[in-house]
Parts: sequence; C-alpha cells; structure tokens
Amino acid sequence: MEKTNLKTNIVLIGMAGSGKSTVGSELARVLNVAFVDVDMLIEESRQTPLQELLDGLGVQGFRKAEEQVLLGIDVKHHVIATGGSAIYSQVGMDHLRESSVLVLLEVDLDILKQRVGNFGDRGLVKTRGQSFEDVYGERLPLYKKNADIVVDCSDRSVSAICNFIVAQISDSSYHF
Repeated sequence: MEKTNLKTNIVLIGMAGSGKSTVGSELARVLNVAFVDVDMLIEESRQTPLQELLDGLGVQGFRKAEEQVLLGIDVKHHVIATGGSAIYSQVGMDHLRESSVLVLLEVDLDILKQRVGNFGDRGLVKTRGQSFEDVYGERLPLYKKNADIVVDCSDRSVSAICNFIVAQISDSSYHF
C-alpha cells in the first residue's frame, strides 16, 4: 500500500526580509485558511516583544524558547511563517515537516539588506560580531537543506509568489 503524504500546512522559511509574513498572510487569504506568525506566538507565550526577549535570554536562550513554540504547533490547514532563526532547530523543522510542506522564500542578499535596513534594530538572532552577510551565509545552506520547495522571489510580486506556491502544491503529492 502506498503511503500518502498528508501535509496539510504550508510553512514559510527564509531570512528576515524575505517576505514570510507578507506572503504568508496573502497565501492564507488566497487558500482561505488560517495564518500563524511564529514570531507573534513567541511574543504571546512570553508576554514580551521579540527584541526584549532576545536581549534578556541571549541567543541560545531565545533559540530554546523559539524551539519550544515550534514543537507546540499542532494545526491543520494553516500557513505558518517562521522566524528566520527557526532553521537552527532541526527538531523544530522535523516536527513541522510531519504535517507541512516547507517552502523557502529565497531572496538575494542585496535585496534583503535593503529591506531589513539597520539589522541591529531588527531583532535578528545572531552572535556578537556577526554581520548580516555572515548570518545569511550561515543560514542559507540550512534553509536549502530543509526546504521541500524553493521559490526564487526575485522580480516576483507577492501575488506571483503565492501563485507559484499554489501551483507547486497542486502539482505535487501533497494534500493541502
């Protein structure tokens, strides 16, 4: 008997500035499903803004808190936007993959830098002295390793990105 791939969620992964929240909310609207922003779940779980959490917990403490939230996600028929640092939790990615298609929103480094601006103010999870380029270089292989679908978001509107994702899901063995 052939095993069916019962993936009922779409999880968006990628760097800060890649458009996960923007694309995620529009994709959820197009598909008529609920949208979840993991960064908001983290803030709600701790009743604290992300930057304050990061400042108070440090990088490792924040990653642990983020992993706890990822592991607690148990939904169906949702679009889920992860934080850019969620990729550091392989157990979190594996948990999400059980019920979700992982979609990487890939954006060129120069465009990301323009969108993010002063990344010191962004709440970017990084170790002391790491540049935005360093973080990008560290995360990109992890994103690609975990992605079921990669979307080149260069020169594509939010609508075009959503249409591409829907087409990829429709042409696959996923049951969204």
